Amino acid sequence: DPEDLAQEAGRRFFTVGIHQYSGKGSEKSYLYSIVKSTFIQIWRSQQRRKKREEIVSPADQVQQPESTAKLDVSFLLSRLGPPCSELLERVYLDGASYPTLAAELDLAESSVRAKVSRCLRRARELAQAT
Repeated sequence: DPEDLAQEAGRRFFTVGIHQYSGKGSEKSYLYSIVKSTFIQIWRSQQRRKKREEIVSPADQVQQPESTAKLDVSFLLSRLGPPCSELLERVYLDGASYPTLAAELDLAESSVRAKVSRCLRRARELAQAT
């Protein structure tokens, strides 16, 4: 969005750029370099966001056990404890996305991913032990 670009470039110029400009050279080229770097940063950020959103949802990544033995999921969840069981239920049974959970838990999305990964590892260990 051009307005977002102009606003961010202006913010950068007046907070940092104005103090760094030494007065040598063209003011237009200095301002152009700020706008250009701001545009590139915004564009890369949007591309990364799109790639994250294109990743298959966690519910689609659930793999069925290869063995024919049935896995008692409710037993496993009860042995994991409330924090892990609630988190895994929200992700895999309710289909909640990581950004949604991050907003609800007031955590970074990467922290939610790490918590889910740790809980899954504990669930695998429990399943192998039984």
